[in-house]
Amino acid sequence: MVQTEADDQPTPVPATHLGWAVAATALCFLPLGLVAVYYGLRTGRAVGQGRLDDAHRDSRRGRRWLIATIVVGLVLYAFLSAVLLLLGAFSD
Repeated sequence: MVQTEADDQPTPVPATHLGWAVAATALCFLPLGLVAVYYGLRTGRAVGQGRLDDAHRDSRRGRRWLIATIVVGLVLYAFLSAVLLLLGAFSD
């Protein structure tokens, strides 16, 4: 939690989603995953510099790219599995 000057309420520090972004990059879809990693790194840098508004914005963008990475990866794997199944790659 970070204390703001305008009020005495602590502002929650946004999540970087960096670990999930790295895992999704390795396991799902590399191009979109790299963008999610980039925004995770930007979030961490903004938190370190005390720019919480920028950190929250970058955290939301990183989460969106992370979700897109996972969805595209799953759709791609399903499509490739269906094509291989239709070509008979899994038959004896």
